[in-house]
Amino acid sequence: MINRIYIDNFRCLVNFEIELSPIGLFLGPNGSGKSTVFEVLRRLQSYISGNCRIEEAFPKQDITRWHNRSEQRFELGVSLPEGGLTYSLVVEHSETENLCRVKEEKLAEGPSELFHRKLENVSLFRDDGSEGPRYPYDWTLSALVSIQARHDNSKLTAFKRQIDNLVIAAISPSNMEKISDKEAVQLTARMENFISWYRRVSQENMASMLELFGELTAVLEGFDSFSFKDSGESGKMLKVLFKQESKPRRTRQYDFSELSDGQRALIALYALLHSSSERNLCLFLDEPDNFVSIREIQPWLASLRELCGERLDQAILISHHPEIIDSLGSSKGYLFAREPESPARILSSIPDSEESGLTLSEILARGWEK
Repeated sequence: MINRIYIDNFRCLVNFEIELSPIGLFLGPNGSGKSTVFEVLRRLQSYISGNCRIEEAFPKQDITRWHNRSEQRFELGVSLPEGGLTYSLVVEHSETENLCRVKEEKLAEGPSELFHRKLENVSLFRDDGSEGPRYPYDWTLSALVSIQARHDNSKLTAFKRQIDNLVIAAISPSNMEKISDKEAVQLTARMENFISWYRRVSQENMASMLELFGELTAVLEGFDSFSFKDSGESGKMLKVLFKQESKPRRTRQYDFSELSDGQRALIALYALLHSSSERNLCLFLDEPDNFVSIREIQPWLASLRELCGERLDQAILISHHPEIIDSLGSSKGYLFAREPESPARILSSIPDSEESGLTLSEILARGWEK
């Protein structure tokens, strides 16, 4: 799981640090930096996985506007069965041109380095701390992409696998694809490729998919199952089967795109919970309650709590929904605050609901959090 994030000189995040638990909730008004933390995490994932160059992940226009500094620093603390690791990245921007490069990139376990690059010079180290090869590498790319799994770099390999298993997304049902041309390993930022992603996980985790069907039967009236149908040479369409009221042993098929936004969002939320058979999936979901009702979000929250620490390694949410705030906020909340033209910060304490006689969501609605 991700247990620590440090961000400096990115938009409203200046010398910003947060320590995360296995399950948590980001609270606070719009513009206070909650989604920006998720955005940085998503860009780091894309960069470390080799899906983009440094100038695409961290362009100069994202430097904090009210500072005159050319360097950005990012750090991730990761807790794995193999050990506690820290990844750090320093990005250097040109003061005169819209160019940037990786000044430093490092992965370490405490004081012991597993990998270290300064500009184009890369140094590798084995799990036992002994020095490995050195070589030059493109300073606009993450050097981690070039490192293949070996028997003596299991910790570095585990870190890369954990980064690949982060799901950082906000659900946008209306933008979800109608036809999948190929399977997808990672979800896009708005889950536009949900069908392609589900196409892969449904093949890898058949037992979990049966559990998914069982949960959807309880929360989605008339739901029966899913099926894929061929569309064109390599495309697949996701079909959703519902039981017919007059003939309960017969089903009627609908294209996934024919369902309402709320139905698609609900299916996606439960699919995320059952998408991994291993304890390494970390969910970072921005306002998962959009498009679904209070009656529908309650059982999903219960399932989330039950599976976190078992099938899910971590679940961090952003939400303004009263049901989620009152369920997670008091014990698992991180309350963000920010004044105009100033950095985001996290308040040291969550308001006491018992002392005020109001729920936490009511306190926040009145602006009494400070």
